Amino acid sequence: MLLDEKIESLQNETKTKITYEKVAEILGLGSKQAAYNRVTRKQPLKKWEENALDSAFLNKNTLSNDIKQVTIPYYPDVVFSAGYGVEIYDDGAKEFITLDERLFRTDRGTKINPKNCELLTISGNSMSPKWEDGDRFILDKSATSFVDGQTFAFKLNGECYIKEICLLGKRAKAIPLNKNYDEFYIEPEDELQIFGRVVPKVRL
Repeated sequence: MLLDEKIESLQNETKTKITYEKVAEILGLGSKQAAYNRVTRKQPLKKWEENALDSAFLNKNTLSNDIKQVTIPYYPDVVFSAGYGVEIYDDGAKEFITLDERLFRTDRGTKINPKNCELLTISGNSMSPKWEDGDRFILDKSATSFVDGQTFAFKLNGECYIKEICLLGKRAKAIPLNKNYDEFYIEPEDELQIFGRVVPKVRL
């Protein structure tokens, strides 16, 4: 089900207006614009998102016993650039967000330990259409070395990025998915800190 369809259904049941701002708050999307983006992209709701909206507006606890929820740290002020690089805010305030445990898997289905994960934010659109400006992503901090063909968050010469990585011997190439942005190389002599691997197929 799409978000606009769900909102319409809930409004018909409750006879009240449901705003994108309230939806964003319930789903942990960060802003009403982020909720609106889900509508324009026609991105289907996940089951846990439908459950969360039903719980909030209809007072229904529709979570089945086999769906586990986990809580991870969320740093709203920590931003990784999908564009030209930004500085990280190391003193960002920590919050917590509860998510469906099924989100914590690799693209091969392997489970990821939520205790190693954080929720962070993307700035810029060089990773579009997979991730857009303002999207949040799950970071698996247990992955401390680059893996070819996967997406990592890292700090390079003082600036923080989220890019797909191509390994080229002792150097690596950081690849944007948006072809309007240039690739760049990570050299052995560069000052590099790898924060972790971006959990695939998850965009909040």
